[in-house]
Amino acid sequence: MIALFQRSWVLQLASDFQQLPIGEKSWKTMSKASKEHAFDQFKRVFHYEDDGKGIIKPGIVQRIGNSWRNARNHLFHKVYDEELTFDQNLKRKPAGIEANHWKKFLEYRLNEDTKDKCKKNAANRSKQLHTHTGGSKTVARKRHEKELRQGRPIGRGEGWTMSHKKRMEAIEHIESQDPSSKEFSQNDSLAQVLGKEHPGRVRGLGFGPCPSHCFRNIPQQSDYGVQIEEYKMEIVKLKAEAAELKAESAELKAAAVEEKAKRQRMEAEGKEKM
Repeated sequence: MIALFQRSWVLQLASDFQQLPIGEKSWKTMSKASKEHAFDQFKRVFHYEDDGKGIIKPGIVQRIGNSWRNARNHLFHKVYDEELTFDQNLKRKPAGIEANHWKKFLEYRLNEDTKDKCKKNAANRSKQLHTHTGGSKTVARKRHEKELRQGRPIGRGEGWTMSHKKRMEAIEHIESQDPSSKEFSQNDSLAQVLGKEHPGRVRGLGFGPCPSHCFRNIPQQSDYGVQIEEYKMEIVKLKAEAAELKAESAELKAAAVEEKAKRQRMEAEGKEKM
C-alpha cells in the first residue's frame, strides 16, 4: 500500500510542470535546483534520510525523471492534434503550464531529430527481449513482497521469473543444476542467462543499486541471520547513546537557564543597592 501511494505521489509530482518545466529537452537538461527541490519534497513526505553514501538519492531522482518524461509524453499525445496548425495547438495549452514552456515543448516534439528519435525508440521497444509481464509492480517490489510472505531471501533469478516469462525455463534449469546459483552474486542464475551487468544498475533490484556497491563483500546466505542480530544490537546501542546525549543536553539547558536567572537576580539586587 505504501509503495502504491509512493508511486502515485511521484507521478503527481512529476506532472507538476510548474515545478518541473515541460519545455526542457530532457531530464538531463533540467536545472539542478529543480531536481533538488523535487528530491527535498520527496524527503519531507516520506521522511527519507540519506544513508550518507549517496547511493539511494540518484535512484530516486532518476525515478522522478522517468515519471516526468512519461507524463509529458502522455500529455502530448492527449492534447496535440495533427490536423490543427501549430498556432492552434498553442492555444490548446493545458492549465498549469506557462505559455512559453508549452511553445518550447511543442517545438521540441515537432523537431525532425526528435521525431527520428521517437521512431527509433518505438522500433527498439518492438525488439525488446526481456519484456516485463508483472503489471505495474517492479521486480524489486515483487521480490520484497514474496520475501515477507515466505520469510526467506529471494534470489534475483527467482524474482526475475515473476515478471519475465521468456527466460524462466533457462533460469530454473540452471538453479536445478546448481542450487548455489540462487544466491545473489555476479554469477547467479540471472547473470548466467542475461549476461554481465551494465554500469549504473543491477537487474532485478529496482532504481538506485549499481554493481560497484552490490557486488562488494557479499555475505553468504548463512551469515544473514547473524548480521541482522548484529544490526539490531547496534541500533539498540545507538538509541541508548542518543537518549544519554538528550538527557545531558537537557541538563545543560536547565543549568544555563538557572545561571541566567541567577545573574539577573544579582544585577537586580545591585541596582537596588545603588
